[in-house]
Amino acid sequence: MKLGIIFLLCIFSLTNISPSVSAESMDEMIDQLGREFDSLKPPPNSSVNADYKLEQAALGTLYTAKAINKLFEQNQEMLEKYNEMLMKYNEMVEQNKEVIRLLSIIAKKEAEKETPKAVSAD
Repeated sequence: MKLGIIFLLCIFSLTNISPSVSAESMDEMIDQLGREFDSLKPPPNSSVNADYKLEQAALGTLYTAKAINKLFEQNQEMLEKYNEMLMKYNEMVEQNKEVIRLLSIIAKKEAEKETPKAVSAD
């Protein structure tokens, strides 16, 4: 059980690569999970609350769902940023095409000026 929680904590810490704008950060969520997980443990040699492991498993499931939701939100933010960058890139491509077109016109005009006109012999 502890190995599963440690695994979840590792997953949570790895998913904190891209910061989210949401109110609760991934680090805060991990800290809160740790506090709540430990608070469910009964004192040693206590017969009270013997089903705490089920509560811990449910808590782990809840935080897994929260983490998946946070990952979804971060993914949506990344997609929006990607689309914005793609639009800017497309705009730059169009601007570069226009610059190339204008430079080609200028180069043709310069080439026409530099080539000596054939003098016709009469």
